[in-house]
Amino acid sequence: MRSVYRKVAVLATVCALGSGVWPAVARPLSAYREYDSGVFAGGGFKLSLAPREKSSGRAGDEEAISPELLPLSVSSFRTVGNPIMPKRVAEAVPGLDKEARRQLEASLMLLLRQYEQQLDRDDDFRLKNNLAGAFNFLFGAAYSVHKDGRGLSREQQENMLRQINAGFALRLKEQRLSDREKQELYESAVLSGSIILGLYAEGRDTRQPALQRTARELARELVTRLMSLSIEQVRTEGASVRIN
Repeated sequence: MRSVYRKVAVLATVCALGSGVWPAVARPLSAYREYDSGVFAGGGFKLSLAPREKSSGRAGDEEAISPELLPLSVSSFRTVGNPIMPKRVAEAVPGLDKEARRQLEASLMLLLRQYEQQLDRDDDFRLKNNLAGAFNFLFGAAYSVHKDGRGLSREQQENMLRQINAGFALRLKEQRLSDREKQELYESAVLSGSIILGLYAEGRDTRQPALQRTARELARELVTRLMSLSIEQVRTEGASVRIN
């Protein structure tokens, strides 16, 4: 998988997802140094996981509903066709010729396929085309790079998945989204998480601390923009994850 990140890096160097001029000689810089998170967070939808007041316990109080009682289907959707975001991201990179843009789009498509192939290997079909699963992947990636590679336990991942699913259930009542919009969110979260992990791994394996710092900064920005929380707010207690 690492070769995919490197391919994306070479294709989108310097001008990647930001501004600049395509260099005359390609240099092995990371594409993600010039990353514009607005490409992935441009839809305006934010999943809010901010702390809420405790339930009064009155009948009909939505806050009294336990996340464990909500099925994952509340954040699932039907795809509307081929992936959307790889082409959109590739088209957002200035200065690329037709072939370079095609290769960048193909690399991003591969990242999406690899995410779903991993779900297949894990026999976790419930998370295919599921917003909670994609955002849990993004959250886990951001947490991992923030903690220098130490990720959440399986139990903590499941706990966070239930919280994110509950958050989508409440937010989608307030803001109706079409299946296309949900697919865009899903792909944005998966690509963002993949890029964060890839950039961090690249910095670690090539002993470039600057790339690891960039991965942490990018993780912090994406979690803020897409999930309305600061990664510094996250606390783990046993099998649970909580947001201060």
